[in-house]
Amino acid sequence: MPFHLRLVALIVLVAGLAVFAAGPGWLRLDFEARAAWWSVPSLLGPMAAAVACFLAARRGTPGERSAWRNFGIGSSLYLLGNGSYIALALVDRVPVFPSLAEAAFFAMALFFTAGMLQFTQVRNRFGTVQLYNFALIYCAIALSAIFVLNHSIAASVMPPFATVVAFLYPALWCAVAAFGVLSLTLYGYGRKSVSYGLMVLAVLAEAVADGRYALGLMDGTYQVGGIMQVLWLSSSLLIVWSAIEQMAETRDEPSAETQAAAPRRRADRSIAQATVPALAVGAILISGSVSGVVGGPPYSYVAGVLAIGFALIAGFREHWIISTQRRLRHAVEQSREALEASRTQLEAVLESTHDSVLVITRDWRVAYWNSHAAQIIKLTNDKLKVGVSLWELFPNAATSGEGDQYKRVFQTGEPAEFELFLDDQQVWLGIRAFPTAEGLSVFFRDISEQKRARDEIEHLAHHDPLTGLANRALFQQRLHEAREPDIAVLLLDLDHFKEVNDTLGHPVGDVLLVSVANRLRDVLGPDVTVARLGGDEFAVILCRHDGENEIAAIAMRLIETVGAPHPVNGQPVRVGASIGIAVAGRATRPDELFKNADIALYAAKTEARGAHRFFEPSMHIELMQRQALRSDLANAIERGEFALAYQPLVDLRTDRVASFEALLRWNHPRRGPISPEEFIPVAEESGLIVPIGEWVLRQAAREAMRWPADVAVAVNLSPRQFATDGLADTVKRVLAETGLQASRLELEITETVLMRDSNTNLETLRRLRNAGVRIALDDFGTGFSSLGYLQRFPFSKIKIDRAFVSGLPGSEESQAIVRSVIGLGQSLGMKVTAEGVETPAQLAWVRNGCDEAQGYLLSRPVAAAEVFGVLAEIDGSRRVRRLAG
Repeated sequence: MPFHLRLVALIVLVAGLAVFAAGPGWLRLDFEARAAWWSVPSLLGPMAAAVACFLAARRGTPGERSAWRNFGIGSSLYLLGNGSYIALALVDRVPVFPSLAEAAFFAMALFFTAGMLQFTQVRNRFGTVQLYNFALIYCAIALSAIFVLNHSIAASVMPPFATVVAFLYPALWCAVAAFGVLSLTLYGYGRKSVSYGLMVLAVLAEAVADGRYALGLMDGTYQVGGIMQVLWLSSSLLIVWSAIEQMAETRDEPSAETQAAAPRRRADRSIAQATVPALAVGAILISGSVSGVVGGPPYSYVAGVLAIGFALIAGFREHWIISTQRRLRHAVEQSREALEASRTQLEAVLESTHDSVLVITRDWRVAYWNSHAAQIIKLTNDKLKVGVSLWELFPNAATSGEGDQYKRVFQTGEPAEFELFLDDQQVWLGIRAFPTAEGLSVFFRDISEQKRARDEIEHLAHHDPLTGLANRALFQQRLHEAREPDIAVLLLDLDHFKEVNDTLGHPVGDVLLVSVANRLRDVLGPDVTVARLGGDEFAVILCRHDGENEIAAIAMRLIETVGAPHPVNGQPVRVGASIGIAVAGRATRPDELFKNADIALYAAKTEARGAHRFFEPSMHIELMQRQALRSDLANAIERGEFALAYQPLVDLRTDRVASFEALLRWNHPRRGPISPEEFIPVAEESGLIVPIGEWVLRQAAREAMRWPADVAVAVNLSPRQFATDGLADTVKRVLAETGLQASRLELEITETVLMRDSNTNLETLRRLRNAGVRIALDDFGTGFSSLGYLQRFPFSKIKIDRAFVSGLPGSEESQAIVRSVIGLGQSLGMKVTAEGVETPAQLAWVRNGCDEAQGYLLSRPVAAAEVFGVLAEIDGSRRVRRLAG
């Protein structure tokens, strides 16, 4: 109903009641007229209320219809009670209290109580506890009335039974009113709140009127009319208004607002149930304290405070008990629902999973299987049935490892996971068995594809992807697993493999590695562990042998087989092999055995490539000495232990010194002079050659600044110096610091420099040549492709290796090689220098074509202080010619 209509209804109601109350006085009615004035509305009001309630009962939900029927019956009883009073009055009989009318009024209160419980589906929310609460409210109100009205009850003019009925009867209406107010406060009714609120007001008006009526009866002052009649009429009119609101707002479905309020109503139930007993206890105790039963102040004050505290404690305790019980019931319901849902879900999951499932009892009977299990084990329904023995399904499992696994799960109570190969189906099964209280749950699936993939991954993880040999991880694993006391480890390293990679390319190098691996397998057989440790390094584990002689024979056969030409892309490619061997003693650890073989390999590569060496304790000593040498070498520059010696290169056309080659010398403080052949390889390996080379370059440039302007200085560059960025910048910086002209500096390199990252190194050489520095190719003819490098870079000079000069003049091969180099240099416009000239005959021979000569015949390397003496001694063509003649 819209708000303005409710406002009009309220105005009309108030106005009507005011007219009804003031009418007898305004009209100045006599006693009989007054009785008629009060009697007519007392009949018409309940009648209208009954009709409205029965009309409202025709609409709404089943609970609402039942509630309004009870309201209609209660209003009809109200009409009946009032009618009996009026009938007795018409025959001049004064009704004795209590009479049948009071019985009708009492029944009316009960029907209104039932209706309010059912109103707007209240019965779906209220149960036995709420009925107890209503009884508690009624008792509390009755006791409170006894406490508060004790003086009136004691002074009652009526008999005791009538007095008891007089205060118990309105107490029932007060209980209904209190219950309605409490429900309206704690629970949300949505759009039905107005209708329910009006009904609560109607009950409250009835309760107040009946209470005033009971007091009038007990003190003998009751008269018909007055405020009591107004309240009784207002109660009937409020019932009519409530029914009208019900009919206007009734819908078939609960409103969204009502649905939204449902959670709050459910949440408030524990509060409501706890509030009722608290209020009841509080009402009884407080009414008792204020009634004077416990005496006057201050005892009444103390009793009132204690009453409030007792009521609060009782309410909180009741709330805690109700909440705990509700949580327990909710938990039990959830558990029961969850258990049922879990069972349903479990069956669905077990049927939908890709796993095959068997559930086995403790007496080895099959209690459950899913469709996948029947498919994978290929059994028909007549064989796979509930109660069939597991050993009947799988006869072989009883004596195989599968059955042992199942039995172990039962015994230990621990789950097991294993794999099983079915010979008849040629498939691998992955099986997981889990113990349960009832028996065993077995999950299995076909893992043949996964097993093949896993085996492949495992193979890749333990084998070299290029050659298919075992990798370092598998080699170490098998070395630690070897049980023979005299196993031997052979480490094989390819000689000059890097040159093959640099000259022919990495694809050719990969093909060569595969070829080497195949030859190792062919020689050693499938039972011997052969591994590629990385790069060009291979390893072999010999578990069975007849001693070092057999091992040596195997090593020589490997060297010969690997050293034979390898056909790669239609051309033969050669590499050598060096082998280090370590034989285990009974106390040799695997890691120590590998280390000893590595030391022996180092010795083999250092002493003579293409050979094998057995580990000897002296090798370890030599290695330690080499490491000590490396440590001393790192600080040799700071300690000033290095010095340069200079060997002249003589111009054979002028017989004058053209330049001096700077040669590094090391005077060790304890060991004395150390040969460059001993410490230069150590410096190369450790990378110390880079700072040492820069020191040589700077020291040689400083010394050359003291020489005649037409005498140059030659400095050797290491391949390791080219591996660092900024070599050209370093040379330019040294020239700038020392003031030496670039044309007086000659840098000698070997073709190894060009074989390693040749494009980058060629670019560095071009930068140096553009700066004015001369570049010489040292040890020409000893490498793989010297002619190719002469075509790629215009060297200032090529130096014939002493190995070819030493054969002059008797060796025709040496003569042919030297003539070829001289002719090549002349055709390319490069100077040719002969190294290692040690006899007059060699000097006389190289004079016919070579531009320069260098060797002990002309001068040994001398200290810096002796350079001027050499210049003075070699004073032109007379001395050189005299040496040649």
